[in-house]
Amino acid sequence: MTRAFATASLLFCLSSVLAAQLVSPPPPPPAAQSDTPPDKSAPLSGPATFSISGIVVSATTGTPLDRAEVSLSTSGPRGSQLAQSLTTENGSFRFDHLQAGKYRLDATRRGYIAAGYQDHDGFVTAIVTGRNLSSDGIRLELLPTAIIGGVVTDDSGEPVGGAQVHLFRLDQYTGEGKIVGAGQDTTDDSGTYEFARLKTGTYFVGVSSSPWYAFHPGRKTDASGNPLPDDQQPHSPLDVAYGMTFYENATDSASASAISLNAGDRTEINLSLHAVPAIHIQVTLRAAEQGAGRGIIMPMLSQDVFGEQQMQPGGVTWMTTRNNNQTIGEFGGIAPGHYVLRQFQQPGGGDGPRSASVDLTTSQAIDFTAASVSGVDVSGKVVMASGAKLPNRTRISLVAADGGSSRENTTVDADGAFALHSVPPGRYDVQLGASGAQLAVAQMAANGADSEGSHITVAAEPVLLAATLASGSTTIAGFAQRDGKPLGGAMILLVPRDPNASQQLFRRNQSDSDGSFTLNGVVPGSYTLVAIEEGWTLDWARPEVIAPYLSRGVKVRVTGQKSLDLPTAIAVQPR
Repeated sequence: MTRAFATASLLFCLSSVLAAQLVSPPPPPPAAQSDTPPDKSAPLSGPATFSISGIVVSATTGTPLDRAEVSLSTSGPRGSQLAQSLTTENGSFRFDHLQAGKYRLDATRRGYIAAGYQDHDGFVTAIVTGRNLSSDGIRLELLPTAIIGGVVTDDSGEPVGGAQVHLFRLDQYTGEGKIVGAGQDTTDDSGTYEFARLKTGTYFVGVSSSPWYAFHPGRKTDASGNPLPDDQQPHSPLDVAYGMTFYENATDSASASAISLNAGDRTEINLSLHAVPAIHIQVTLRAAEQGAGRGIIMPMLSQDVFGEQQMQPGGVTWMTTRNNNQTIGEFGGIAPGHYVLRQFQQPGGGDGPRSASVDLTTSQAIDFTAASVSGVDVSGKVVMASGAKLPNRTRISLVAADGGSSRENTTVDADGAFALHSVPPGRYDVQLGASGAQLAVAQMAANGADSEGSHITVAAEPVLLAATLASGSTTIAGFAQRDGKPLGGAMILLVPRDPNASQQLFRRNQSDSDGSFTLNGVVPGSYTLVAIEEGWTLDWARPEVIAPYLSRGVKVRVTGQKSLDLPTAIAVQPR
């Protein structure tokens, strides 16, 4: 036996001993399963202990994975790690001397995505130990990591170093299939970039940069500081820019090609940047506030990319000129495209931010002192549906529903009144929160804006908003079964009676190995509860998608009780 092998064997033995010694008991689980779920409060008698054992394998080939690190934790969002172990040569692991309860299993190994048992974007199946419950023979699958990489070049085929490469991913966590940011990388001197340790999924790649040779001359002014006419402004053949470019040769995100990535793939995605004449924006800014240290706040230029605001494209320059009457700023080095320009107010004053949406095909001027570039007022009143007082320090926020960074918020008065000023046009999710309280929009109506569920679409008119709020405090507990037997790993979804209602009323979880599940923070109201096998890629938030499953679901009425135990098991429906 070599020293290295002996050392590895000793470490494995020690980890097994620690697994037995460090485990402490979590809360006890329910008794054995039947068509009618057992009383979960019934204690277990006797000193019996249990074990959890199984094998870690590659999800693509089924090959056992040795030296994978398996950790055992108490179940729940605040679970504590109890023990760790390394898998043997045949990928097996084992934890002994466990008391009855629910446990979480996670595994990591180099070259694979770390995951919990039956992991679905963070939802996992807890292993339940107890009398008449099987917790051995667990098959914990790990997906090999995937890679997207390539080279960025310019018009002449030369590599572009220092380019910002942006990775996006189709995400279905919210039930609506949104494209979200998934990472950034900077190309090296050879123009190379790489995104490693990627999960299986659908991706998009974009790149932004500035030509290394670009020269953006500033605007000339007269002796009084006023900009000279355009025909007297300097021009340069090197005043060029790169527009943000997406795979495959697209200049806007709507035309980007999707990249389907499977476990273990190494996909080469090369991008080419093309220089175009740059555009300039002249901006007349609001006057600076009086007071020491306060000056003009530079406007923010952003571009819509997959519904998110990509701030300040690469290579854009900014400069200002001043005279006694006004302050004028200028953006240079901008590629043609659609942009949003916003100026935020200095702290402690003014009427909020101003914004302008501009389609740039030629250079132009924007007057930020004009009312036309200001947003609209959104005001109204919110009340608790129960008639109770609003929680202290309740705040209302308008969060960009497209996943962008725009967010307007203010404190709600004690009587529920609020007012938000200069809100830019767009679609927003209305969210409310307070210290120590979980609030959801139960009903909402708007005058001056389209509304649906908890969303409003702000246009050019002032908006008057009215909403009733509810506090979610009920925990629903039940069991999922398929063909009369407990099923772990099913998607559990609580759907409001009106599927078009606020998404804040939905609740989602995953059934554990004995079929049990809990849904926390449920708001009073009428719902349909469904369990769907392999339902994790469904756009479940869309009424037309979830409708076929509702007819076989279970009606649930929540009246505000602390807990609700379902008397019968929920039948799991196939995808």
